[in-house]
Amino acid sequence: MRKIPIPAGHRETFWKRNCVAVGLAAGFLEPLEASAIVLVELSAKIIAEQMPACREVMDVIASRFNATTEYRWGRIIDFLKLHYAVTKRRDTAFWRDNVDPATMPDRLKDLLALWRYQSPWFHDEFDRIEEVFPAASYQYVLYGMGFRTEVEVDALADDAQLAERAMRENAAQTERLRAGLPRHRELIGKIVEYGLQPV
Repeated sequence: MRKIPIPAGHRETFWKRNCVAVGLAAGFLEPLEASAIVLVELSAKIIAEQMPACREVMDVIASRFNATTEYRWGRIIDFLKLHYAVTKRRDTAFWRDNVDPATMPDRLKDLLALWRYQSPWFHDEFDRIEEVFPAASYQYVLYGMGFRTEVEVDALADDAQLAERAMRENAAQTERLRAGLPRHRELIGKIVEYGLQPV
């Protein structure tokens, strides 16, 4: 086995004057780099949509870009660290080090404390447009790895009633829409009548 050191981290400032650090120039966290790829796309989108019209506003745009990018790197770190924070493994120093609360970002520690009593939800700061990892992603990792949320059954009664009502309304709407669809023969007849080619 060969050990490959990975110096992980990201820049403090991503846009400075007329230079913008994107991709590996901005930072590196993990070898699979899937999270960094999405940051390349999101960064390119911001640059394309908000390219300063003149030098006078470049610092404002740069400041906004830096704040957004810093937030996104932080959320990626939280999400990656979550995989280690809730593991049951303790068989090597690697796993023991990674479950140590001292190695966790404060925000993740706070969220884990919150999630002991309520599931990750949209309002746990996952309310930004183009959130890198929405609340559902956290739920998949937490509950897939055996994390337990201690929720009183009575506290869920209202939610259960709302969910049942939503399911009934959804089923009724589905039936209404299905009833309005043409039969297969009718659809083919209309396609032939109008001289359209079936796809």
